[in-house]
Amino acid sequence: MQGDLRFSWMWLVLGWVFVIAAIALNLMPLQTISMPSWNDKFEHTLGYLLLTFWFCGIYQRNRYWLIASWMLGMGVLVEVLQGMMHLGRQADIYDVYADIVGISGALLLALTPLGRWPYWVEKLLSKVNG
Repeated sequence: MQGDLRFSWMWLVLGWVFVIAAIALNLMPLQTISMPSWNDKFEHTLGYLLLTFWFCGIYQRNRYWLIASWMLGMGVLVEVLQGMMHLGRQADIYDVYADIVGISGALLLALTPLGRWPYWVEKLLSKVNG
């Protein structure tokens, strides 16, 4: 993790909470979820973009390939599990393609100054707290 983040443990814990929530939402039977439904591929792209960008912000650049690999593995695993559930969910290879688009977009964003977002948040919080 980035050694100069003050709250690196908090960023990591929140990231894993988001991962668990994403997996849970993707594996819940469709009947139990009452959320506005956007285009499924857009949801996958946005979700994996945000998750990947989150972890890229708290880890060093030499770990981006590992983050991308884990995110892709998560996407494939979710699709496999959805295909095995038979509870209104189905596996879709195009969802994995959408995940790859989101992961790729996050990696590109993380290579820009935006990739230092946790530093900006911590700096802003330290100013607010005096």
